[in-house]
Amino acid sequence: MQARRNEVELKLIVPSDFELPPLEGGKSGVATASEETPQQLNATYFDTPDLRLMRHGITLRYRTGEGNGPLWTLKLPANGDLARRSELEFAGEPGQPPPEARNLLFAFLTDGPLAPAAEIRTKRRRWSLANESGEKMAEITDDRVSVVDGEKVKERFREIEIEAENIDRKGLERIASRMRKAGAKSEQRSKASRALEALYKLSSQNGHRVSPKDDAGATVRPSLKEALRRLLSFDPYARLGDAEGVHQLRVAARRLRSVIRTFVPLCDPAKIQPVVEDLRWLGGVLGEVRDLDVLEIRLHEASGEDSTPFLEALAPRREKARATLKDTLNSDRYVAFIQRVTDLTQDDTLVSESSGAAKEVLPGLVWRIWKKLRNAGRALTPESEEADFHRVRILAKRARYSAETIADYMPSKQKKQLEDFAESAESVQNILGEHQDAAFARNIIREIAADRPHDVRLTSRAGTLVECQKAIAEEKRDEFFDEWKRLDRKKNTKWGK
Repeated sequence: MQARRNEVELKLIVPSDFELPPLEGGKSGVATASEETPQQLNATYFDTPDLRLMRHGITLRYRTGEGNGPLWTLKLPANGDLARRSELEFAGEPGQPPPEARNLLFAFLTDGPLAPAAEIRTKRRRWSLANESGEKMAEITDDRVSVVDGEKVKERFREIEIEAENIDRKGLERIASRMRKAGAKSEQRSKASRALEALYKLSSQNGHRVSPKDDAGATVRPSLKEALRRLLSFDPYARLGDAEGVHQLRVAARRLRSVIRTFVPLCDPAKIQPVVEDLRWLGGVLGEVRDLDVLEIRLHEASGEDSTPFLEALAPRREKARATLKDTLNSDRYVAFIQRVTDLTQDDTLVSESSGAAKEVLPGLVWRIWKKLRNAGRALTPESEEADFHRVRILAKRARYSAETIADYMPSKQKKQLEDFAESAESVQNILGEHQDAAFARNIIREIAADRPHDVRLTSRAGTLVECQKAIAEEKRDEFFDEWKRLDRKKNTKWGK
């Protein structure tokens, strides 16, 4: 697995004559600020001709001037939080991005070219901030940046970066607060984004925001676009073999499918059906990997060393599932799927005709999903089949995602009501998710034991593990009925009135 570093940093934009305030003392907890050797950095940023990486908050650069020598660096966003990014470094020659980096960006590039898009020269001053114990808390860099086009400087700006070492986001904010009081302003755009905006005369302003009074059909494409952005943001993490990355990619695929389900009454079904089929295919592949990852965790938690024979038996399955996922993410069908969704986000004819104001139409789209959930949930009893509980879990997930999808397009009061409803539906979903995981674990344990009847070490553990998962499932059933009462209340569905 490619090594990566997770960085948490805040950026501040300052005028050229800005004077750094005293860094020590006060609520920041900084005891000493030691200036490091200044640096002269030269970076070339690579992107596609349509600046696809920049639009997704990704940067790929080749930079010289640092102590560890020339390096390729890929920075990936953490689901929209511009203060948190994963940083990966690669060796390689200038001018040609490393194949490993290109592979991680496959879903963004497909077979498209990467070429130099911006060149930046930075004069950097650095300070190491430590607490009273001498432990490094953060590093502050004061960068005077020149965006160059050939020999001509197209833009100059100065920014302050505060990067966490042994403090959290709140600790960073306390340090940044001192800077803001001295005249600094928050600016989370990367240097590359600012450079590209200057070079290509791009606007950093967002487009028209759909309001509750706008036509309901106007919410479809922005919702699809956001769901696609979320899915693509986790694609590189899944390629890294990161278990949480696989989980989040699966969740993102489910969210995209939910967006489509929510807006089905407003859309041309012929245009969305191929995407639904692709999502079912992708979800199946991701689900197999994720279920086995969760099972491994449950086996560790259930019996520690007693799970060893099952973990050994499980290893080939996990390896095969991950190999299938790798092939899937590099397949022609996956590329076609990404392109189909991208095309939908740009299709003016996806929604055929006006359907009424968003605030009037959208609640009804969620209500029809809630009705299915309500009927299925009320029909459950403690003796119901596992499949029935699983069905309620799926419907709770759909209702939650649908409510979250439309909430941003609603007036503030209904927005809050939908958010509260989604939170309750999530609680039901999570409880039944634990129930389903326990049932899955129990069935796989039995299956492995049946395949190895002569493995005394393994079969002797099977009964205990099965009983453990059975007990967890029964506990979750009890929790469900308590949580269901909280969800199935009239005040939870006021948004639909």
